[in-house]
Amino acid sequence: MKYKYDKITIIGMGLMGGSLGRILIKNNIAKEVIGCGRNINRLKIALKKGAATSVTIDLEKAVNESQIIIVSLPVMLIPEYVKKILTFVNKNCCITDMGSVKEIIVNEIAKFDKERLFIGSHPMVGSEKAGIENIKDDLFKGGTCIITPMKNSNHQKIKFLTSFWKDVGMRVIKMTPKQHDKYISGVSHFPHLVSFALINCQKENILKRKEIIGQGFKDATRIAASNEEIWTDIFIANKKNLIKDIDTYLKTLRNLKNLIKKDKVGKIKNEIKNAKKLRGQIQ
Repeated sequence: MKYKYDKITIIGMGLMGGSLGRILIKNNIAKEVIGCGRNINRLKIALKKGAATSVTIDLEKAVNESQIIIVSLPVMLIPEYVKKILTFVNKNCCITDMGSVKEIIVNEIAKFDKERLFIGSHPMVGSEKAGIENIKDDLFKGGTCIITPMKNSNHQKIKFLTSFWKDVGMRVIKMTPKQHDKYISGVSHFPHLVSFALINCQKENILKRKEIIGQGFKDATRIAASNEEIWTDIFIANKKNLIKDIDTYLKTLRNLKNLIKKDKVGKIKNEIKNAKKLRGQIQ
């Protein structure tokens, strides 16, 4: 069997890390996929589910001679772990992550990554269901991965990382870390925040009359079932952009409230028509 990669290490075998490992093994992309983490029992589940060829809690052993190392951890832990593994890695390797925030991560890592081994990645895929138990074989297929190289990033490593994400079935685009955080706040972070708020403001209905709740409400709040640890980290790490999106939303909401209050039927219809037209631009 001919493999494109001899050894790939994934640090953090949750939904994202586990799904990636499973794809690399199932599609014969990598000969070895090493799953690394702090909880050996969780790692054994990853091994049983075919998300790794071997697992270890030994960070040095995990990353030794790996061609690609993917840090699949909550955003606030990523710089800490990249700093740890830089002591052990082959200088020809490429280190990346799957975090939903980029500027704070990339800027912190740049302080100690003198060889420029790290290039940020954000696969725009996921699920409200976290954990190794919920891994999916097709999680990355057809999705978009944003990579966020710095001006002084190694061009060969950018090319190598781009090829890697394409190998797992993704379309790859490039952005600066700052651009990434601005755009992703609006289309990912902010919708999660709205979903959490929508569920919480309807607490009484949910607790007392949940039998009347239809599919529309369920669809609009599906992502409110997401992990609180992960999303608290994301909100804090990208708070500057998120606060701007909240302010824009409140302004839009107040405008719609006033139109309803004043019975502005034509203008209300225009707001709905405009929203419908914009929604039609999304596949």
